[in-house]
Amino acid sequence: MIDLHCDTMMQLLDHPDSGDLYRNRWKIDIEKLRKAHSKVQDFAFYIDLHETDNPYGRYEDMRDLCTSQIERYGEHIEHVLSYQDIQGVYESGKIGALLSIEEGGVLGGDLQKLSQAYKDGIRLITLTWNYPNGLGEPHCGDQSKKLTAKGVEFVEAMQDMGIIVDCSHLNDAGTEQLGDILDVPFVASHSNARAVRNHTRNLPDILIKLIANKGGVIGLNFARNFLGTSPVSRIEDIVKHGLYLIDKGGEDVLVLGTDFDGIPLETEIADTSQMSRLYDAFGMAGLTVEQRDKIFWKNADRLLKELL
Repeated sequence: MIDLHCDTMMQLLDHPDSGDLYRNRWKIDIEKLRKAHSKVQDFAFYIDLHETDNPYGRYEDMRDLCTSQIERYGEHIEHVLSYQDIQGVYESGKIGALLSIEEGGVLGGDLQKLSQAYKDGIRLITLTWNYPNGLGEPHCGDQSKKLTAKGVEFVEAMQDMGIIVDCSHLNDAGTEQLGDILDVPFVASHSNARAVRNHTRNLPDILIKLIANKGGVIGLNFARNFLGTSPVSRIEDIVKHGLYLIDKGGEDVLVLGTDFDGIPLETEIADTSQMSRLYDAFGMAGLTVEQRDKIFWKNADRLLKELL
């Protein structure tokens, strides 16, 4: 299994009494990942720009916590910086930890900080969260606004450095513009289908097709508000979005982007150790083993091989 988004590091930083990376009361830890046969887990460093006076300092705190935990449990997990590293964890049986930033505004439009993030081991950046941030407009803002000049500069620099561009949380016009700016695939690490659930965090058909045509991937998000109207994140709704994304973008576009530990706790899949339930549900819906393996790791692996 490869999961392109979780917020576990935020929970561990904010709740130091809740456990650590090996075992905690959240939905993702090393024990649970091992039960799920995890190959690579992306750990997002999410910073709410309106909740801190020092966004970059909070990023540094989360980075330091994450790297110290990976070092502490190095027999189980390894920070991956390149596809060669990913191949290494496949061979060793360790879990690969891919590190990302969720909120490009944390870097303040500073290309030197972007370069430092790459040196820190960041390999994916979600350009916006839910606020305008100097790079672009969020999904809940003006859908017609394009990226700022600084945003275009940042995206081009990310491509040159080898940092994956993530459009989850970005508005429609900005996401469409990425197709023109980038010469490589980009991703929606944790987004669903707007036609299935009419929410601005979900992708319209035109953007599903754009991401697919660029060779990118879209990660299924388990947040109940983006899935449907149930008070619980239901497996059947996750499957419904998955099948729709495959129908519009092809079977090479769909991956996992659970958003575990960043979404409400009420999920039918209790934690990542139960991900086989979703694998089986896609089988019941008619997908072959090969199609399910693409969703669970092969599509993400192909993207990581190309971009890292």
